Amino acid sequence: MLLNLVFGILMLFACVPALLWGGWEGRRICLMFVLAGLATYIGATTLKPYTSLPDASIVVDMVLLAGLAHVAARTDRYWPLWICAFHMLSILSFLAWQFAPGSGKLFKAISGIWSIPELIALCVGPILDLRHALSRERPGAEHRHFDR
Repeated sequence: MLLNLVFGILMLFACVPALLWGGWEGRRICLMFVLAGLATYIGATTLKPYTSLPDASIVVDMVLLAGLAHVAARTDRYWPLWICAFHMLSILSFLAWQFAPGSGKLFKAISGIWSIPELIALCVGPILDLRHALSRERPGAEHRHFDR
């Protein structure tokens, strides 16, 4: 429960720069992350008697991967592609966990760890894009030195 709360707070902080400066890509990816989080929570609470959580969450992750790939294919920015790649690594780690049942905790931890670089890319990517756009407006701004 604590891990879910920490992830939710991190996702909120990562979505703020994406919503402010990420353009249509940032808004769509934030919406997809929020909807995927809600769908995973609903799947974990309502489908628990019928199926296991990893089986229900992999469906949500595959749909999220399709949405991320759609955004990454339609944009001229690189950070959505990084988010898509990190999410694909998370799914591949999950599939490796399914094929190696003896080492479940290791692959489960590896599968979950990829969400942190996804959130970092979601936060840092739009900031770097904004910085690049501002430096193009003011030629030489990145080479300017300030004397004290």
